[in-house]
Amino acid sequence: MTLMFTAGTCLAQAEVNEVLTVGKAGDPVQDLTPAQVQELIGKPDVVVYDCNEDYMHDEAHVPGAILIAYDEVSAEKLPTDPSTTLVFYCYSPECPASLMAAKSAVALGFTKVYYMLAGIVGWQDAGLRTEP
Repeated sequence: MTLMFTAGTCLAQAEVNEVLTVGKAGDPVQDLTPAQVQELIGKPDVVVYDCNEDYMHDEAHVPGAILIAYDEVSAEKLPTDPSTTLVFYCYSPECPASLMAAKSAVALGFTKVYYMLAGIVGWQDAGLRTEP
């Protein structure tokens, strides 16, 4: 079994391969750019989730983002309304955690689920404000 280490997360290669099949055209989970996510922040019924490690979230995160582990996405940790817009992000395009979390939200019945492939690195590269 091959293991992949990304942003402090260890994923089995099988998990990574499964994630890479999600997010294609026609899939219920689509990628948003940092600029698109910034436009959503503060709008009603939009929740942004940070799938990074605790220490990374403490250093910098998208304003208002809620820390959640990709493998702990559950009905108890998400809004009660399945029509709420959810956006997940992790560290960078090489980190599959946000896509895995988004896929879990879709499996729970959420219909407006997105991920920011660029991650917090792309957010910062775009010159957007972060919170410590």
